Amino acid sequence: MPNENIKLNFLHVCDYASLSEGGKLNVLGTFESISPKEFPYTHPQLYVVTNVSIKKPGNYKQFIKILRERDNQEIIKPFEFGISISEPKTLGEAKVGVIAQLNNIKFEESGRYLVQIFIDDEKIRESKINIVKRN
Repeated sequence: MPNENIKLNFLHVCDYASLSEGGKLNVLGTFESISPKEFPYTHPQLYVVTNVSIKKPGNYKQFIKILRERDNQEIIKPFEFGISISEPKTLGEAKVGVIAQLNNIKFEESGRYLVQIFIDDEKIRESKINIVKRN
């Protein structure tokens, strides 16, 4: 049953992300596939960008995981971010954004990989990345 307290507004996997001086989110080069020449392949850098709405005050943990779909093997140690909501200020909810820079991610083989977003122990969304050898 979905958690009515938590809503993932968006999840992007991209080449680069930042905040401008005015606080605007910049997301560049979103993608769903990577085409290396050979395996194993180490992807130098990617960003995972999320925005979550939370209605109830409390302490939460957001996790980002990347797994190989065929066997659910984690290919990175999960990234963990603490979230503390004292009292939601805007329309009864707090919005929390995360920009995670992931470096040197090793893909041992071609296939489909999953970028999963969890709040505490609940998976709230996943995105797929296809890794296909370039000819």
